Amino acid sequence: MTSLMQAYPLKIPQDATLRKQLDDLRDLVTQASQQLLTELWSDHWIDTLAITTQKKQKKAYKVINEKRVSLTTSHGCVVYLPSRIRRCIAEQVGRILRSQVTRKDCYYDVLRIVQLTGVEGNLDKLVRTVALTLANFEGKFYRWALIRQTLRLFRRYYYQLGLDLNLLRQFPYTAMVKPRIQSFTLSYSPDDGQAIHYDWRPEEDPATIGIRLKVPCRTQPSQRSHWVWRKFTQSIPIKIQPRITSPNSKLCPPTLRYITLKSGLILPFLECTWSVDHHHTKQRSPHRHSLRANRVLATDLGVINLTTSVICEAGSQLSTPIFWSPSNTILHKIEQLYHHIARLQRKLDRYPVHWCGQGTRHQELERLHRKLNRYRQEILHLASNHLVETALRRECKIIVLEDLRNYEPPTHLRKLSRKLSNWLRGALYEILSYKATRVGIKLVRVNPRWTSSYCPRCGTKGEKISDPRTRHATKRGRFFYCGSCSYLADRDYIAAINIYRMYQELRNKRYSLKHSKPVPYMATGIPLNRPSGDSTPLLVGG
Repeated sequence: MTSLMQAYPLKIPQDATLRKQLDDLRDLVTQASQQLLTELWSDHWIDTLAITTQKKQKKAYKVINEKRVSLTTSHGCVVYLPSRIRRCIAEQVGRILRSQVTRKDCYYDVLRIVQLTGVEGNLDKLVRTVALTLANFEGKFYRWALIRQTLRLFRRYYYQLGLDLNLLRQFPYTAMVKPRIQSFTLSYSPDDGQAIHYDWRPEEDPATIGIRLKVPCRTQPSQRSHWVWRKFTQSIPIKIQPRITSPNSKLCPPTLRYITLKSGLILPFLECTWSVDHHHTKQRSPHRHSLRANRVLATDLGVINLTTSVICEAGSQLSTPIFWSPSNTILHKIEQLYHHIARLQRKLDRYPVHWCGQGTRHQELERLHRKLNRYRQEILHLASNHLVETALRRECKIIVLEDLRNYEPPTHLRKLSRKLSNWLRGALYEILSYKATRVGIKLVRVNPRWTSSYCPRCGTKGEKISDPRTRHATKRGRFFYCGSCSYLADRDYIAAINIYRMYQELRNKRYSLKHSKPVPYMATGIPLNRPSGDSTPLLVGG
């Protein structure tokens, strides 16, 4: 039996007095949390909380004593905080320190790499280099966004302050990164009813819940009597009622947050949480699939379909072709960006360099190029995620790709070159290599020459046709037709099968498709258009 946590934000009533008291509570908790975080901000406390996490001690306030929590104003006055409020503050600060464990490890690992490589150059390439180095040589995997954030920190010290990267090794992580609480959050999870209390009777009125909340009645409370209980009722939405009232549900202490609405208003909300117990069979993690050593995901990289994959094992095809392309929305936005960049570049070429409006246009041009690069990175990550997830789901141990390091997009086809430049030039292979290695999948590259020109069934060189019905040969046809055995299919699908054949030949130390065995099609039932009156099968089994 396991428990799943669910939550729904309940808006606090618009009472001016209650809102003022909640604002005072927010200020007090934020100041006390900041003081405690500054006091405990050290590598020792981060490592201590990391060890307690490994020992299954989930509550951070049991490691950080609530007596450590104190608040003194700038005038020297001591602010009184109830014990349960101090315990909640200790729990929240402990969670912040626990969240720094991975960041601290990433800081030291990235610093060790950049001391050799430096921090100059393109940031995206530097992130990719550091991530692949840590993955291939040390087996450590960090999120690229975290590596990017760490590299920006080093670049700021290097460029703005002029510090030598070798000197940074002498300072601990907590000395280079300053703690700061950016948003207010008060979790009542350590509370047992002394700071917040639910008054809810689902058998009588399941649509209304009463809440008692302890808040200060003064801006700077100095004694216990300056804290009072405030009561209010809140309606539960109809879509939430059956979830909370189900027999397997249990209401848990809420979390007080301040949420910024779209209109710009900052309002307090109580995040009502409940746990749901359910029985289920233990499922294996997708990263722990029993991968088959000889099962291969052969993938062709194209233009219409960015990836076309087939699953093969022991010389046989086990699946229908798996096509993937990014959404038309992303491709349309990329094309619009290219048009906008070209129009802006024409304006820059039309006027002198020192014209007063050129500076603003150069800034706009840089912004558009950054936006275009973000779309390119999004396509690369989406394609690599698709391939890795497909390989894990189908238990493939190996992913075989085309070796396109020496490929040059055509210069006379501008729109086609734009699509190719979004994902080629080795960037997809590097990102895919990082993600595949993390889950235990091997990546292999093979020679792509003539993979979409030879029949995978009989080995004869076929023709490129534009229409399966007319079978008219053309240089830019999307279909493949073999005149020897009448085999007809999509060229990307043919290339994916031949990539697997090339992989088989590579294992036998042969580098040609001439003597390779054909991969039989396993009658998986792909509907294809056939000319009327033609009894020749378009896809022939092995």
